[in-house]
Amino acid sequence: MSIDLNKGDEGEGWKAPHERAEFTVRDERAPLGRWLVGIVLLGLVIAGAIWLASKVVVPRDVPFTPPKPQITQDAKPKVGADDAAWITALEKDTLEGYREYLDAFPDGKHADDAQAEIDAYDNRAWATAEGRNTIAGYEDYLAAWPEGLHASKAQERINEMKAAAEAIRKDAAERAAREARDWQTAAQANTVQSYQTYLTQHSGGPNAPEAQARIDRMQASAAESAAWNAAKSANTASAYQTYLTSYPQGSYTAQAIAAMEALRPSPGRTFRDCAGCPDMVSLPSGTASLGAGDNETDARPNEKPKRPVTFANMFAISVTEVTFAEYDACIAAGGCTNRPSDNGWGRGSRPVINVSWDDAQKYTAWLSSKSGHSYSLPTEAQWEYAARGGDSNALLGGSSAAICAFANGAGSESGLKWANAACSDPVADRTMPVGRLGANKFGVKDAIGNVAEWTQDCNTLNLRDAPTDGSADSRGSCNQRVVRGGSWFSGPADLRYAARLMQRRGDSNDFTGFRVVRKVGN
Repeated sequence: MSIDLNKGDEGEGWKAPHERAEFTVRDERAPLGRWLVGIVLLGLVIAGAIWLASKVVVPRDVPFTPPKPQITQDAKPKVGADDAAWITALEKDTLEGYREYLDAFPDGKHADDAQAEIDAYDNRAWATAEGRNTIAGYEDYLAAWPEGLHASKAQERINEMKAAAEAIRKDAAERAAREARDWQTAAQANTVQSYQTYLTQHSGGPNAPEAQARIDRMQASAAESAAWNAAKSANTASAYQTYLTSYPQGSYTAQAIAAMEALRPSPGRTFRDCAGCPDMVSLPSGTASLGAGDNETDARPNEKPKRPVTFANMFAISVTEVTFAEYDACIAAGGCTNRPSDNGWGRGSRPVINVSWDDAQKYTAWLSSKSGHSYSLPTEAQWEYAARGGDSNALLGGSSAAICAFANGAGSESGLKWANAACSDPVADRTMPVGRLGANKFGVKDAIGNVAEWTQDCNTLNLRDAPTDGSADSRGSCNQRVVRGGSWFSGPADLRYAARLMQRRGDSNDFTGFRVVRKVGN
């Protein structure tokens, strides 16, 4: 009979032996066997586990990190004073903090690290000093790091810079002393050249602006003086006006204005329009009786009738005949083409001779262009009006004897049959320099004698119906032109105011020249 250990009757669970009514002897030995079987099974399980464990492979290169021990608040490890001080220095992270650590622990565990941090501060301070590169910069470094890594180098730089500064100071002092001496020398000489020499040596010196200012003033003054001297030399209104235009507030302004006023055309006032131009004299407007009177025994038919001529406007006439010097200036400028001979008598201030009417016309055209004023030959009426100077007599001075003081005519020494026996001629056979004899009441010289003078007028048989306004007579034969005044070759009959002679316009000789007139006010 067998017994199911796991089951009882259907629908009932397992019951203890004492609860059961029936069992066998086999059933009473079963627990010992089960124990043995359990022990065997347990041994097999352990052996299998050991075998399985022996098959697990652990890589050798995997690092083993032991787990951190869990430390509770009460179990925190203790820190030494050295480490605590270092931690404090790190937390401050300042130069003073690291120095405090070293002061407390000069041989501490972190002494090297602390010194490295301090050296870093030192190097940064040195970099700043080098960046400034000044004595003050290096001194600031030494003040902060007297025993620093770069203390000796800083002192060396300071010494070098001070030595260089001292050298510069000495050089500047020497240059200043030299500049002062050179300035004193220049100022004592007080010339443009002395100041220019100073500037060459000391262009940036403290007195350089004053030196240049003095040069500018001197040069301006020299230029003004030259302009003034040129104006005085020319003695013309235009020359003085040129000076005033350039120097309206100049040193000679008042003198220039006075000179211009003196030259302003007015009766009896002399002036000159340009350097080399003839001296002119202004004649008053008015009316005069011109031509030969019925009482003139030497008068010719073509010199009559005597008639009144009115000059409504002033005009100016050259004080003397045009000279060789004045005519030669026209040749030099290209205005005149004929170079007349002086017969060996000399040029310069002698009246020009051997010139034709056409030559005289070229001269007046050139003179007008040069001066900017309207010049021409005088008309017959202008010439006689100027020659008479208000005199109604037939001869200048009123007699043959009196004329000798005003005119170079044929005197007794000439030996000519028509000579003026009342005169002792200083130059019997030639011209004399202009202006040597007396002037008439208008200030005109040599109108009578020396050389006869070309006029604008054409040859007419008489003065009947001649212009009465002072203009030129264009009637008659204009291939011939009127000459007036007589010459060194003339006797009293041809030295009369009214004497008229004719010459072909292309002719030239050694007893004919000319003078000029110009309008006043243009």
